[in-house]
Amino acid sequence: MKKQAAMIAICAALLVGVAAAGCTSSTSSPNASAAANSSSQAATASATPTPTPTPPAHLTVLFFYEPGCPHCQALESTASFHQLENTSKVTVTPIESYTSELSDQYNVTIVPTLILLNNGNQVGHWVDPTDASAINAQIASLLKTG
Repeated sequence: MKKQAAMIAICAALLVGVAAAGCTSSTSSPNASAAANSSSQAATASATPTPTPTPPAHLTVLFFYEPGCPHCQALESTASFHQLENTSKVTVTPIESYTSELSDQYNVTIVPTLILLNNGNQVGHWVDPTDASAINAQIASLLKTG
């Protein structure tokens, strides 16, 4: 059914293009032209894709750290990092960078590093942040739109 509707839409578009170029047959009757135009409009209307709703944001923060790192510990002790951890729609995943293949995947060379994922797609990357204010702001923006 979908293939048939797509073919009708393609044929109708070709008919409209030929008619617009003035390449219609002289034997064509006005009724045939009106019928083709009517079916063209119907095919176009039925072939118009319906917009796909945006899925709700599923946010994950990858927190790359190393045990004993003073910069990592300082970040973890900030109020903005605690706010990040306590945001109900965000999952914070701590990752020991030196033992993780994800460090290469996300090009993490310095700790601490925060990576923000929205439905599995990277949407933010913070290297050596002193607090989590910037990531919290982006999360708030994503939650408003998503």
